[in-house]
Amino acid sequence: MLRLFTPAAIIFFCFIFLAGCQDKQETVDKVKEKEIVKVEEEEEKPASEETTAEPEEKPFHIDVPEMPSNLEEVVSYPVGLFASKDTKVKDEAVQEALDVIPPLSKTANDEELSNLLAYVYSLFKMDYDDPKVIIDSLSIATTPESEGISEEEQTETFNVEIILDASGSMKKTIGSKSMMEIAKEAIQEFASTLPEEANVGLRVYGHKGTGSDADKAMSCAANELVYPIQPYSDSGLKEALGKFNPSGWTPLAQSLLEAQQDLAQFKGENHRNIIYLVSDGVETCDGDPVAAAKSLKASEISPVVNIIGFDLGSKDEQQLMDVAEAAGGTYVNVRNHEQLKSQFNKASADANKWMTWYQKEKSATYDLAISQQSAIYKLSNSWKNNIFKEKYLVQFSLQSLHTKGKIEKEQELKMYNMAKEFYNKHFESVEEMKNTLVDARDENLTSSLAEIKEIYNQNVSPGKKE
Repeated sequence: MLRLFTPAAIIFFCFIFLAGCQDKQETVDKVKEKEIVKVEEEEEKPASEETTAEPEEKPFHIDVPEMPSNLEEVVSYPVGLFASKDTKVKDEAVQEALDVIPPLSKTANDEELSNLLAYVYSLFKMDYDDPKVIIDSLSIATTPESEGISEEEQTETFNVEIILDASGSMKKTIGSKSMMEIAKEAIQEFASTLPEEANVGLRVYGHKGTGSDADKAMSCAANELVYPIQPYSDSGLKEALGKFNPSGWTPLAQSLLEAQQDLAQFKGENHRNIIYLVSDGVETCDGDPVAAAKSLKASEISPVVNIIGFDLGSKDEQQLMDVAEAAGGTYVNVRNHEQLKSQFNKASADANKWMTWYQKEKSATYDLAISQQSAIYKLSNSWKNNIFKEKYLVQFSLQSLHTKGKIEKEQELKMYNMAKEFYNKHFESVEEMKNTLVDARDENLTSSLAEIKEIYNQNVSPGKKE
């Protein structure tokens, strides 16, 4: 079987044309000259020799290249004199080329048969497109019909969950507004500026009961997803924000574990998940927020966790910094409305910038993949059409040579089968080439998307440790 392109050789594969290719008309002329010389030699022989000696049969040989043994050689093999999709064996020019072929000896060996078949092949060998153009395009690592890419990969989402501390301490005022009022306004504005493709969710904790010991159990159990992960709705989020007021204790650790469940359907492998936790205090419900943060980081949702401390003292601030570090995220402490708003605005701007870049790059990568696939199939179909045309012309030319008395029926059948085997292998090699190129395209598509995602993930991390 002809083997052409192995995966390891695809990028370095280079086609060259055979040197010293003879013009096909010259080949025909040479055959004619041999016939003329043969006739003149026979005329010069004495009559006595004609009656007393057996004519010496010379081996049949025409000076043409051997038939190609792989697709590299197919590309570089000289294009035939009659390499046209409109060529027919009955064409006058074709018949003239067949007429000048001397009769083949009845005892001709396989080498002579192969030489005659090679000559017939050389007459009709088609012009094959060089796969190097496609190979070069596949060698370009970016930065491509999305076969082999999961539906989730194609519909990747950007998910933001905001966790808001609704404990009693959020009643504290800064200026003319409470910290809770400031946080609600900032969250509403932030969510409204997220990319249209983004989903947003809101979870609150400590919004029931009071700060008294009697209400601790009730308040610590208060952990609610008041706005489920979904596209932003101005009225919907506003309604959710109006359902609670600052009230009780601070079950910070449990809120992180609940957020992990909120986003469980969005696996980090195929989705971008970001969590913002806004709190003015530390854990007061006997939970371990650092352990919860580590669990969140190790989960399948692989979120980016950003902790925003709201007017915290240095002692309380340390715990939230530890939580952010355990979650592999960022921490920032804000002390007024403008600082909180600024943090959310920065997060929104970064999200929009990188979401736009990400979608653009993914789209361009898929477009390239579709273009490459189209080119691969176009190349494959072109080669196969040439094979069918060549095979038809060669095999019917052999039939014509038998009709002209140039070859015996047995010789015709033998060369017919030789041609059949040659083209079957040729066809298999083209199919192998197509599959190899498609595999290379799929591999490039996967690696390109991974590269794009990595760059995206490294940049959509709003907030820095301050």
